[in-house]
Amino acid sequence: MASFRAELDQDNSIVLVMVTEDDGSEHDYQFDFDPSSGRYEFSERDLLERDFGEEWVDEMEAEIEGLIKKALG
Repeated sequence: MASFRAELDQDNSIVLVMVTEDDGSEHDYQFDFDPSSGRYEFSERDLLERDFGEEWVDEMEAEIEGLIKKALG
């Protein structure tokens, strides 16, 4: 199963997600979030959901939302 790592560039209001597939290939995704509300749009969700499943993407989004919430304090 693929794994992911999410990081936040709080100064620039950017989320970076690195996905590593079973074969070792890596894919990077980055998107902005609103520093006042925490809202973001991740347009690749459907693609990742098709490749890795809804539960996998839900876990990834939960981690992203946790990072943003922590940054907003």
